[in-house]
Amino acid sequence: MKRALVGLLAFLGALGMAQKFSLEASAGYIYSGLGGQLAVVAEDLAPGLPLAVRLGLGFATSDALDDNYVIDQNTGTTWGNVKSAGNLTEWGQNITLSLDVLYKLPAQGLPVSLAPYLGLRYNMFEGGAYNNSGWLKVSSNAFGFGGGIRAAYAVIPNLDVVADLGADYYLQSCLTGSSSGGPTTTTCPGDSSYANDNAFVTQPDGFVFRVRLGAAYRF
Repeated sequence: MKRALVGLLAFLGALGMAQKFSLEASAGYIYSGLGGQLAVVAEDLAPGLPLAVRLGLGFATSDALDDNYVIDQNTGTTWGNVKSAGNLTEWGQNITLSLDVLYKLPAQGLPVSLAPYLGLRYNMFEGGAYNNSGWLKVSSNAFGFGGGIRAAYAVIPNLDVVADLGADYYLQSCLTGSSSGGPTTTTCPGDSSYANDNAFVTQPDGFVFRVRLGAAYRF
């Protein structure tokens, strides 16, 4: 969380140098689920240097637990089997803070502008399953970094249609699990049970991909 606060302070520092601002809203395929992002973009940070900084807050649905994970090695029973037999409802979500630096490529005379970007990520994952008899929940907070390219098409002088294609990489993080009637447990990278727990839980881990479409209003 401290890293996320450092990123926020960096964005606030960039606000003082910005010449233009825009509000951006987009939605699409994020981390194997549907989601969207709201962002503030500070543009033209320095004369003659087409840099921008984007601070975003994203949300995406998620498949919390891997249906193909084998719960019982002796019988080959998977989580999908257990979920079906127990009539369990599964849910999952990701809330992501992102801070990107964009470089706007020269595009004189073209209706579309392109801006590759790189940035930092802080993802808060939570998910689980429940039925009438009980529930289980798992969560994690992961730090990562990512990049991509943003394309903007001017519809009117202050309104752009934007498309964003990118990928993020998340470092492994501790997993916290709890269930009705049971204790709360935490496993971290390096623990003997972490590899199995991490294979079962489908929070962002390693490379994940994003495709979003939306609009940006400049002011």
